[in-house]
Amino acid sequence: MKTTLHTLACFCLALLSAHPAHSTPPPDLAIEDLRQLLDQGVRSGSAEIVIPPGVYRGGPLPNAKDHLRLSGVKNTVIRAVGVTLFCTDPTRAITLQNCSQVTIEGLTIDYDPLPFTQGDIVDGDAQAGWIDIKIHAGYPLRAQSRIDVVDRETRFRKIGSPFMWGTNAEIRPDGIVRVTGSKAAANFAKVGDLASLGSDLDAATPHTLVLDDCDHITLKNVTIFSSNCMGIVAGGGEGGHHFTGCRIVPGPTPPGATEPRILSTNADAILTSSLRQGVLTEDCEIRDAGDDSWSVQSSDYVILHRDAATFYLSSRATSRLKVGHRLQAALGAPIATLTQVATTSLDAPAIPEEIRLKVKNAPAYNFWRLNSRKVTRVTVTGEVPWQPGDSIYDLDAQGNGFVFRNNIVRSPGRILIKASGLIDGNRVENANGIMVHPEVKFPAAAGLAQVIIRNNTLVDCHQTNNTGTHPAGVISVISLERRDLVRAAGTFGEILIENNTIEGGNGVGVSVTSAKSVTLRDNRFVRPHHVKPDPTGSAHGADNSALVWLARCDSVTLTGNTATHTGPFLGKPLSTSRDVGKVTGDITLLPKDSPPTALP
Repeated sequence: MKTTLHTLACFCLALLSAHPAHSTPPPDLAIEDLRQLLDQGVRSGSAEIVIPPGVYRGGPLPNAKDHLRLSGVKNTVIRAVGVTLFCTDPTRAITLQNCSQVTIEGLTIDYDPLPFTQGDIVDGDAQAGWIDIKIHAGYPLRAQSRIDVVDRETRFRKIGSPFMWGTNAEIRPDGIVRVTGSKAAANFAKVGDLASLGSDLDAATPHTLVLDDCDHITLKNVTIFSSNCMGIVAGGGEGGHHFTGCRIVPGPTPPGATEPRILSTNADAILTSSLRQGVLTEDCEIRDAGDDSWSVQSSDYVILHRDAATFYLSSRATSRLKVGHRLQAALGAPIATLTQVATTSLDAPAIPEEIRLKVKNAPAYNFWRLNSRKVTRVTVTGEVPWQPGDSIYDLDAQGNGFVFRNNIVRSPGRILIKASGLIDGNRVENANGIMVHPEVKFPAAAGLAQVIIRNNTLVDCHQTNNTGTHPAGVISVISLERRDLVRAAGTFGEILIENNTIEGGNGVGVSVTSAKSVTLRDNRFVRPHHVKPDPTGSAHGADNSALVWLARCDSVTLTGNTATHTGPFLGKPLSTSRDVGKVTGDITLLPKDSPPTALP
């Protein structure tokens, strides 16, 4: 039965007056009560909205795409300590749109039923390319096909597991889900392994908590136990958000289940995109996400037509161009400032037919594969040499100035960076490590002026097993020109990798390409190369037997770096490939009987 606002207020007073030793557990409440409390607080202009503790359960309003939505809210603190929102529909939990200076504190979000499932691998056929998964009791019997093979002892993605996207799933008798379409997966998986099954759910608005065109939002001690796609997403707007003490971790074992949850999210734990000012993320915990652990995303724009100082642009993602933003084609290149911005279409008369057809007919992963539904017409100030077919990026929508500090990450995906900023004091376990990589199709423009990676501890971080993927290390700063060649020096500038401890792993410790002015200082490699490395990135010339691998770099300085208790798979400590300019310094190999470096 729906609890009235009066009853909620009475409960809150009773909770405050009760002795903690005799307090009762919070009640089950309806999501409509939560909506009313938020609506009433917003309409009254309250600077603080206090939500009484409890479990608020329910789905979205009819025809709504999210369970809760706040639009245009400013200068408000929402205190939700002891509050759990149980979403009963697989669509998004919360959207904040065009909000400013809002704090959400203490909220926990979960889904029932869960938006992913899991089970035991009970059969498979490597030649036919299928795997049968017996779904665990208490988990949804659902045909989700994005499978991860999980080690039963560590309950973590198995080392060397191939990527298994693009597969299909069907429900079979006796609680079995058969996943087909990947011979590599079927060959890798073994009967007795665990498996997690996730994907974007049909007809669901993705992600759990989304900040859309917001600025200076604080998420304090917010917990996400499950997600239909990503956990926290912040896209567009001023940015400058602060995520502190947040947790994206698997939730409690469901009723009727005996196996703990394997996943926390179907995809990335936290993603930010196209922000003017990067996010400060500190003292957070990320575990068992279905894809990247934390990522800063940005993209480029391709010029479709130029008429003097007016340009028609299309992005690979969502256009976030605004008056005052600055555009550039490469580090050190001329900069233009936007004075006018207007939305138009690919069918605008000014766009030549040959360009229009290139965009409409571009295959996947092609340079001309753009957002054909939205074209932006801009006017700029500044002398720039750009012409149709050139690529540029928005200096004010990269998420520059981010800080990722003092966090704990135990999740198989990467910490993925496409902006300038600081990664400091984190502990990262069993992941694909820290990667700085624009991930845009050459010759798409990319440029990051400064990245600092320091004081981090990375333990047993492993590479993906794929010769054609990008060259990867536990810490990677890389950019590709084509499948077998990295970009020339100059994509990155002023890279500092300092005072990090890299323990274990199965390949190169630090890989850097395409950079000018690189400093590697006082890093410690502990017990490296005791595991045979995968051939990751060998198509690009990557030397996975090295501690540090460089390609197409210039002005690289190594000082104070040491390695201890090295394993039998170590080759040259420092390995360089083509077009490497001035390199000074090396890596000191300590005696094998020296004590291992103490880990923090």
